[in-house]
Amino acid sequence: MGRTTDGNDHRRLGCRQVRRTLQAFLDGEVEPRRAELVAAHLESCARCQVEAEVFEQVIATIRQLRPDLDLAAYTRLVEATEQLSGRDPP
Repeated sequence: MGRTTDGNDHRRLGCRQVRRTLQAFLDGEVEPRRAELVAAHLESCARCQVEAEVFEQVIATIRQLRPDLDLAAYTRLVEATEQLSGRDPP
């Protein structure tokens, strides 16, 4: 599902778009309008809610176990690897 509009011409994001933005959203690194769209999607999509919760738990655990680890660098490496393999990021 791509972007759709409702009767108020309000853009919505699909699951794939949200997954591509999820980490940046959780880290507070997306523009305000995009953050609103992601938040709206998360409110209405149980699957993406679970994915966000799991992601937050994983990040919290990594930060607890390895406070010295640069999570942004790690995430960029994972994303680059997934792009090279042709897979969508989780």
